[in-house]
Amino acid sequence: MPIRLAGSVTPLDASSLWSDVKFPVAPSKGRSIAQEGPVIVEAGLKDGSLVVANSSDSGATWTTNQMQLPYQIPSVDVALSGDGKHWIVGPPHEGSMGAASTYTKAYVATAGGALQAITMPGPAGHAAWAGSTLLVSGGANGSHLWASTDNGQSFADASAKVLGSTPPNANSDAPTIGALLQLADGVAVVEMTKNGNGSTAAVHTTHDGTLFTKTGSANLTEPPAALDGLTSTYGSDAVIMASTRRLIRVASSGEAQTITMQGLPEGLTSVVVQFRNTTNGIANVTASSCTADKAGCTDQRSNYTTSDGGQTWAQSSSH
Repeated sequence: MPIRLAGSVTPLDASSLWSDVKFPVAPSKGRSIAQEGPVIVEAGLKDGSLVVANSSDSGATWTTNQMQLPYQIPSVDVALSGDGKHWIVGPPHEGSMGAASTYTKAYVATAGGALQAITMPGPAGHAAWAGSTLLVSGGANGSHLWASTDNGQSFADASAKVLGSTPPNANSDAPTIGALLQLADGVAVVEMTKNGNGSTAAVHTTHDGTLFTKTGSANLTEPPAALDGLTSTYGSDAVIMASTRRLIRVASSGEAQTITMQGLPEGLTSVVVQFRNTTNGIANVTASSCTADKAGCTDQRSNYTTSDGGQTWAQSSSH
């Protein structure tokens, strides 16, 4: 069973992480709230429209923009740049993840916050900014990296800058790139390579979207292979889900710190995690339990929260 984080095809209702903020519209499921310093962007779905609200004063005042959607979508993701100046909103996925080309309708913020429709070669949840360069992963099994210097109006294939060459359109054994890690002053691109029954995650950081530097790697012992939605913001840094019990915190410098999670139930088959900042996070977990003869197995989903950066977790009583 794949391990997935918020922003993947398994949306997480993480609005409880922002219980101290009053939003103009109810946040959608998915990674529909993003915060960088005092800037908060949130998105909701109402009466067939996408409503996006942004605040530059930690939620004291809001500017709201609305766009009528051409079709119904179940949830939305928000990607916000590290400096809080750029954002994209869109559905997690359209079409098959294994397709050679994956195009997603999304909406970027223009001057003043008005929404403009664009077409991206990957989902909004896979977008991040290095300076003014917009990066997004997409393609067959997330094997390509794309870059835009004109706010999503056009994209160029930048895969070779990370992988060394442009990968073929469809090769399940090729290294892949999942969702990108938005850092305070750049982007960390995680290259996933199969390694026996597990995989190796190599981190490449960039501050301008042009020069990428390999800054570290980690072996993922459980077999997630190439995961979709592998990351979550973590204050000015970000985290990779290395297994059902282990997070890897990645700083802008590329330095990595392992965080072992305590308190989650036994028999985990999937974990969906989202952090608001370096201390507060929520996890939606699925655990399987079976009888002594391994028959009659049942799955149970529940929410857990952390207030110490992911080290200890306790079951949520309200979600």
